[in-house]
Amino acid sequence: MSKKVGVAVVGVSGLAGDMLVSVLEDDTFAFTDLYLVEADDDAGERRMIKGQSMRVEPISRFDFSKVAVVVMAGDAAFAQQWAPAIRATGAVIVDATGGLGGKPIVAEVNPQALASAKEAGVVSSPDSQVVQSAIVLKALADLAPLQRVSISTYQSMSTHSRGAVEALAMQTGKLLNGQPAEKSLLDKQVAFNLLPCVSELDEAGASREERALTAGVQACLDAPSLPVLVNAVLVPVFYGTAQMMQVTFAAAPDVKRIGNMLRRVKGIKVLDKPTAGGFPTPVTDATGSDVVWVGRIRADAAEPNTIHLWIVSDNLRKGVAINSLMVAELLIKDYL
Repeated sequence: MSKKVGVAVVGVSGLAGDMLVSVLEDDTFAFTDLYLVEADDDAGERRMIKGQSMRVEPISRFDFSKVAVVVMAGDAAFAQQWAPAIRATGAVIVDATGGLGGKPIVAEVNPQALASAKEAGVVSSPDSQVVQSAIVLKALADLAPLQRVSISTYQSMSTHSRGAVEALAMQTGKLLNGQPAEKSLLDKQVAFNLLPCVSELDEAGASREERALTAGVQACLDAPSLPVLVNAVLVPVFYGTAQMMQVTFAAAPDVKRIGNMLRRVKGIKVLDKPTAGGFPTPVTDATGSDVVWVGRIRADAAEPNTIHLWIVSDNLRKGVAINSLMVAELLIKDYL
């Protein structure tokens, strides 16, 4: 029997799904057969990929036994509803919804974990914050053991939901025209504002996003005891994500050597010049980019064992779509 190498992308109508289709149009992956699938009510439209018009198939009538891997994007509850039926066909799910659990895999960080993770039938393409952080931290950990990590995230509205993106657009327009901002799905005004918490807090005061980033980084680096301290902030930007990261080593690192090393790492681009425009931003550099950008690499003035880094990426493109498709490709190539 010939090896199945087809892939189905489920949930193509949301923010993540739109980006998956865009990346499939722009980049080349080793999928001989590709299918687009959506909830029955949203199916039927046609999308262009590599010059081919593809019909979005209704999920209730799609035969998942035709594919080896299913990339699930969009709504977590929808993924939970359909995962058992998909798994029954033998397909492995790459979950980008966060609703199915599974071992988190970042293609450039821990691809070897796919060997055991695939046995569960579900692997996780983790949150974009985890992808961005883990790629940089893996490179640093390969240079010297990490003792402590602190991350402050500045997350765009698209890291939250399409509703948050729409709320930012609507409130911005209202306020610029001298009208009051209408209430949105978030408790506070999002336009021209910063939100330090947008989910429930645990007993220690950490939000869901902060807990997820800590756990995801520890899992991807296989470092469960590594202290990872996180503060997550939602900012009035539509797309992209940024982080200020502090990393502590056992001994004082050579900052110049770190910069040179990061320049050689696949999936990372360094822009670190002490001149105007010499550092990356989510909008001007990361948007539409397939890499994680790093700049402002410097030693801590008070703690010589600690360095600071500024990190930005396109959360939907690099953090969700590219990682999910790279994981699917690795599964087909090396593990199925």
